[in-house]
Amino acid sequence: MRQQRIGVIGWLLHFDSPYGVTVAACDTNKEKLSAFTAKHPAVSAHTDYREMREKADLDAVVISTPNWLHQEMAEYFLRQGIPVFLEKPMGVNKAEIDSLLRTQKETGVTCAIDFEMRVSPGIVRARDIIAAGEIGDVRGIEFVHHRGAWLARGNNVWRTNPELSGGLFFMEICHEVDIFRQFAGEITHVQSFSMPNVLPQYPDTMPDNVVTHLWFEQGRRGTILSTHTSSAHPAPPDRYDDLGHDMYIIVTGTEGAIRLECIRQKILVCKYTEYHPDADRGARVDFSRLEDYSSQKAFFHDISANHEAFFKSCALGEPHHQDLADAWKTHVACLAAERSAIENARRIEVKYEID
Repeated sequence: MRQQRIGVIGWLLHFDSPYGVTVAACDTNKEKLSAFTAKHPAVSAHTDYREMREKADLDAVVISTPNWLHQEMAEYFLRQGIPVFLEKPMGVNKAEIDSLLRTQKETGVTCAIDFEMRVSPGIVRARDIIAAGEIGDVRGIEFVHHRGAWLARGNNVWRTNPELSGGLFFMEICHEVDIFRQFAGEITHVQSFSMPNVLPQYPDTMPDNVVTHLWFEQGRRGTILSTHTSSAHPAPPDRYDDLGHDMYIIVTGTEGAIRLECIRQKILVCKYTEYHPDADRGARVDFSRLEDYSSQKAFFHDISANHEAFFKSCALGEPHHQDLADAWKTHVACLAAERSAIENARRIEVKYEID
């Protein structure tokens, strides 16, 4: 095992662990780049990612740039034989995500997408509870998120342009779709409903509110609600409840359910018990326990853990915990769900085919 020499692009992070250390940084913002290298003088500075590849001795790169640059940059490094850790999404449309998957298959070089929820403590704990059989067989899963709107100004200006961001699902909901696939299996059909957009910075091709229904191979069902229209600004975390911000996942099983409070960092575990011994049928949802993780860091989005898992896999020559083909399937399901919302709630079969 050798500590990997890491190049970072866009989000200038200094890694230093047994598995990886930042040796080069790239950003077009020279002031930001200078401030970073002033703190870390051993790191070389570059304003062009190709120059960074030519001048720095790299074992892997972490790409955290605006979405429309993801596919181009990732493919460049894969063709150079450099493993890539890429912020989601893989691209901004079907052609781009297909191209990246083809390139990865042709080169055989690792490309990991930052679906960090898979290694985040809250999701790991929920997965363990399910695996232990506490709630029986999974029958359904739901996600609810009321969040503040994106403003079409400053660094956020590109987020509300689907041609640059990939759309609402690629920007936000892809994380939940990925976890749904891990908890409930492969998605076969989707259907998305949305009100007419009310926030003027969101174009008609990017819903500011959406409810998506998902069907899975095993007969399970899923629901996702994501809206940007009812959470007041400004909203410090300690006032989220008062100002309309919430975020939670519920997994329903045959013998009980769990509710994962992403913001409050708690997991409620319930069991289904006999309601009355004289009744022919019926069950009651009984409290089992409440697990409190409010003091834990990165409960729901542990990006650092996913970075470290990637560096470790590179250092040991082992596969990353999620290969690119699996991450690509999450993207395909997201594209279908967003298309359904745009096309007046048409039910769409999810086809996992490269165009």
